[in-house]
Amino acid sequence: MTDKLLLVDFENVQQVDLARLDDSFQIIIYVGATQKSIPIELVTNAQKLGSRIDWQRVDANGSNALDFFIACQLGRVLERPEKPQCIVLSKDKGFDPLLRHLSKNGLKCRRLNSLLELDPKAAPQPEEPNYKRVIEVLRKSEKKSRPRKRKTLSQHISSIFQKKLPQAEVDRIIDVLFANKMISETNDAITYEF
Repeated sequence: MTDKLLLVDFENVQQVDLARLDDSFQIIIYVGATQKSIPIELVTNAQKLGSRIDWQRVDANGSNALDFFIACQLGRVLERPEKPQCIVLSKDKGFDPLLRHLSKNGLKCRRLNSLLELDPKAAPQPEEPNYKRVIEVLRKSEKKSRPRKRKTLSQHISSIFQKKLPQAEVDRIIDVLFANKMISETNDAITYEF
């Protein structure tokens, strides 16, 4: 039986490891109108879930178009007699006020930056050399000179390692920064919590 609903903001989070999810999850992945490709690994893992996964193409453009579709789905869940726990997978803190409001009205819900947050023990610890190096470099940087967009943060991390670190590792380090609440993102702007 599925008693959790995962709503994925795929415009905002492309690292979606469905293998982390047990049979209690129903998943809806919202894909933006301009997104043209989905990683084959995600698609093959999604096929294994059968009817527990649904893909929704958002056929509207705009800075928050996809967010409104997720908000609408949350409202529909609130009206159900049996309410699953709702988890929004998005790095956008803009969902937080809505989720607090829904929680006050009886819907158990929260936002995750990364699926690593489902099992914090699986998230790499601060002693990991690459992660530790990134934190050290960012802490030494002047606050106003730190990268403010995810793309520039990715490029910055890559340059720390002379572009020798695979992109998948750079993306994982960024996910761990989110999972460990070192950074957050609102309207595509990154905020540092250290």
